[in-house]
Amino acid sequence: MVDNEIILLNKIGLTDAEAKVYLALLRHGSTSGYEASKLSSVARSKIYNILESLVSKGFILFTEQENNNRYAAVPIDEIAQRVKHETSDVLENLTERLKEYPVKTDLDYIWHIRQNSNVFAKCREIIKKTKSELLMQIWEEDLPNVLKDIQKLEKQDVRMGIIYFSNNEDSEVPLKKYCRHGLVDEKRKEMGGRWITLVSDMKEVVFGQILSNSMAEVIWTESKPMIALAAECVRHDMYFYKSAGIFQEVMQRELGKDYEKIRDIF
Repeated sequence: MVDNEIILLNKIGLTDAEAKVYLALLRHGSTSGYEASKLSSVARSKIYNILESLVSKGFILFTEQENNNRYAAVPIDEIAQRVKHETSDVLENLTERLKEYPVKTDLDYIWHIRQNSNVFAKCREIIKKTKSELLMQIWEEDLPNVLKDIQKLEKQDVRMGIIYFSNNEDSEVPLKKYCRHGLVDEKRKEMGGRWITLVSDMKEVVFGQILSNSMAEVIWTESKPMIALAAECVRHDMYFYKSAGIFQEVMQRELGKDYEKIRDIF
């Protein structure tokens, strides 16, 4: 648990050693520098520089005593409010200063995204600006990351084709229109995991594998051939499940309950 807390504190500007000292002070209250070193397992040779750094960053306070200073952590809710305010100011200033810079990204190239949080942040950005058509393949585990944005798009006059991968036929999906894809175990085994496909207005595509809860191997591009290929994959699934809805009895008799024999192509 402590490792997770240290990683989160890293994200708001603390080094590992600073995070350890701050957490020690949060848990144990005010301490001397010697005590802070002992409680945090940070070397005494480094502790006073780290305490000074934490004071300058606004994470701890100190009081001068005759023989030794004592240090105490600033409550995390106070830190949170300050970080939010400072981050908001910085982003507002950056947006104002950089908005005139020309965008020189060569979008015909294939750009790689390798963290889940960044993948779904990109997906949400694309969904929000979709005007006429959204095509998507997404797995049950990943839908919550973009669900609200898709629901907002449903209220607009946008064509939507969503293929939803789930083994749970009874699970409720809070979308007006989608196709539930079967053969999930087979697909997961064949592909080595789940994946995401998102095509917006035939202008850009996000496509690739979700490797774990944190890591991905996903591309984003405006390359026309890649867009056409990804869009056809989504449409192909839609064609199949539309046909299955019309000819369900015949197809299940010939192909099996989950149409699994359709994959026997050789």
